[in-house]
Amino acid sequence: MLLATLIGIVAGLGIGQPVTGIKFLGDIFIYLLKFVVGPLIFVSIAWAVTTVRTYTRLGKIFSGFFTYWAIMGILSAATGYTMATVLRPGVGLQLKPPEGWTAPEPASAVDVLLGLIPRNPVQPFLELNALQIIVMALLTGFAIAMIGTFSPDTKEFLSKLLAAILAVIYKIIDLILWYAPIGVFALMANLTATVGAMGLTAVGAMIVTQWISYAIVLFIYHPIVLAAILRLSPIRFWRKIYPAMLTAFTTCSSSATLPVTMRVTRELGVPADVASIVLPIAATINMQAVAAEMPIYAVWVSQMYNVPLGGVGTFMALIMGLLGSAACAGVPGGGIVIAAMTMSTLGLPMEPVGWIAGVYTLIDMPNTMLNVTGDPLGCLVISKLVLKDFDEQKFKSR
Repeated sequence: MLLATLIGIVAGLGIGQPVTGIKFLGDIFIYLLKFVVGPLIFVSIAWAVTTVRTYTRLGKIFSGFFTYWAIMGILSAATGYTMATVLRPGVGLQLKPPEGWTAPEPASAVDVLLGLIPRNPVQPFLELNALQIIVMALLTGFAIAMIGTFSPDTKEFLSKLLAAILAVIYKIIDLILWYAPIGVFALMANLTATVGAMGLTAVGAMIVTQWISYAIVLFIYHPIVLAAILRLSPIRFWRKIYPAMLTAFTTCSSSATLPVTMRVTRELGVPADVASIVLPIAATINMQAVAAEMPIYAVWVSQMYNVPLGGVGTFMALIMGLLGSAACAGVPGGGIVIAAMTMSTLGLPMEPVGWIAGVYTLIDMPNTMLNVTGDPLGCLVISKLVLKDFDEQKFKSR
């Protein structure tokens, strides 16, 4: 995709306006992303919720993890939004909205609340209403988990069914990403042919904003949790988990990194059951970089198209960061799909999603590294603060 981006830039600058005729190839890529967003959100979240148990220790593990996930996700989303607002990566490039696009009408708090409730089980998928799909997924997941109290076999069957469907969805995403270089080439060529080098400047500024936001979470928030709250050395923590960080950086996949993450997490003095229970779920839903990433896209696109987000839009951007971190696939390029979901939910133009896809390798490497780093940290928080079952001598050992 990165090579396709470079070729598209050269074609757009060299050929000029005639190259815009291939934009439909990029539109196909956008349509494919929109096609897979709804099923991905529903199945991934519903499946994650079905892993909830009612036993006391497991209940403590899950309650501790979800508290950690929510707090760190909100902090990360607020950081991304703040940095995009301060650095203003989209200012200076004034784009016209796509033909037929209309700005979303302002909504009240009551409208937002009622908008979370699905009217029927089909409409949210047809309209790609991500928040309603998430509500449906949560209800379905909790219902399946509760069935397990009186019919364990039914719960196990439904959980395995969701896991199998999720595997199919991941493979569909894989196939879409095989087509991605063609779509990215067309979209980047159209971008440079239409707006010239200014478009590349805006994309570069957005990438830098992402990197700065990730650095704040990794080098400020994480050390605060480790040193001030857990009374542990951040340097020793990073030295212990760097194999997972390096694997995540090179593979761009938190799911592929999971075996390494589980191995290094046990070396931190975390109980085996905590690592075994939390890490597979965390690799799917605990993506702090994605939480910071999505509000940056929202602000960036709103600046380029001069469409103010407003109070409700800002709130929704932060929520989409938090929930997007739970819905994102732990595979290379998974954030591209969530970017499409975010633009659709906020009523923003979808075209910049193709530009994001073109440079996503530069975003995905540090993004995945931060996502994976947050998972062992969550296990430490649960082990030391919630369960009081932490082997500090093992953490300090070489």
